[in-house]
Amino acid sequence: MKKSFTLALAAIAVLTVLTGCEKEDEDAISMDVVNKGVTKKTGKDGKEYSVVDLGYGISVLWATCNIGADSPEQYGYYFAWGETQTKSYYAIDNYAFCDGDISSFTKYTQNNDKTKNGTPDRKKFLDKTDDAATQLMGEKWSVPQLDYYQELIIRCDYKCCKLNGTWGYLFTSKDNGNSIFFPLSGMRDPRDIMYSGERGYYWSNQLTTLTNDKTIEADVFDLLKTSSPTANSYQAREIGLPIRPVYIE
Repeated sequence: MKKSFTLALAAIAVLTVLTGCEKEDEDAISMDVVNKGVTKKTGKDGKEYSVVDLGYGISVLWATCNIGADSPEQYGYYFAWGETQTKSYYAIDNYAFCDGDISSFTKYTQNNDKTKNGTPDRKKFLDKTDDAATQLMGEKWSVPQLDYYQELIIRCDYKCCKLNGTWGYLFTSKDNGNSIFFPLSGMRDPRDIMYSGERGYYWSNQLTTLTNDKTIEADVFDLLKTSSPTANSYQAREIGLPIRPVYIE
């Protein structure tokens, strides 16, 4: 009797493990469904970068990887907004366009009381000199405009899934069936990577219009594991976020 009971428990345990594996498999996708329609574009460093045309009828090609990543599921590098190099510490006291605190921004300023010299420059979009994609990859590469992310949401089917064990979102064009994957890579604030596997934030090239204090925040593409993607979000400029560059033909 005891032996039969033990065997029954073992069978239940095996069934539970197998069921869990099957559920994990339901969430997983293969590389066969990622990066359909891939072509190559050469960067100024001579390296070939993979890009995808999602068929919008405009000359925008999406990179298949974040800057600094070698495959779609890798997080890549993290950048403060408008900075073109990575660093080990992301905070207001070492942000490139600020003199130590949120009342002393030196560029991309909208508010008198947040500008170091008291005269805001009214710049809302990144200059090419401050665009990490342009500086690292070449003139035709850039940090995406916010409306490019909005197009992803409107003109693609999307789902939260796992690629090679990494949670992210697969976007598949309704126009031509091509697809790209964005990992849920979280943020760096100030040293630690936070929310990885749960949330993905990606910089746009513009300050936000969603708050009264537009000087200190920039618009982001916001991917959350438990809800739909949105391009209606923002983050403080000094934190570290990944960049998914676009190529403008």
